[in-house]
Formats: sequence, C-alpha cells, structure tokens
Amino acid sequence: MKREDPAADHILALTLKIGAYSAFFMIVAGLVAQQIAPAAQRLTVAGLLVLLATPALRIVVACVQFFRERDYHYTFVSLGVLCIVVLAYLLGLKV
Repeated sequence: MKREDPAADHILALTLKIGAYSAFFMIVAGLVAQQIAPAAQRLTVAGLLVLLATPALRIVVACVQFFRERDYHYTFVSLGVLCIVVLAYLLGLKV
C-alpha cells in the first residue's frame, strides 16, 4: 500500500517538533532557574523525560494512523517496535 497522505505525515512531524521544542525550552528554563533556586532541577529533569518520551510517542501516533488507514500490517509492526522500546526501558530499570 502506497501512503500519500500529507496530513498524516504532518501530524507525525508535528509530534516530533512539539516534543523536541518543549523539551528544549524546559531544559533551558530549568538550567536558568537553577541559578536562582536549586530546586528547579526538577524542570530540567522533566525536560529530559519529555525528550526521551518523544520518539515513543511518535511510534504511538504512527500506530494509530496506520490503524485508521486500515493498514494492519504496519499497525502490528508499529506495535512490535513499541513493545521493543517499552521492554528495553523496563529492562534498563532493572540494571
């Protein structure tokens, strides 16, 4: 199946842009605020978490879009990739 849906591509790109920009601004704001109050380190950590979660969110968005397009092959591929990412995260917590 050949995908030619510019709206779907736009949504995927927008997901990555919003995640990257919000993470950037949270990290910068946290670093600046740490100069005033050391407790602002939480904002920096939150920005890093947003940065790490952005690719996983992109996989979820792609999976939903493939499902809406009834492209079940790529839906299951996306779910498989998401399971691998979640499994890697969970195994990384144990170490």
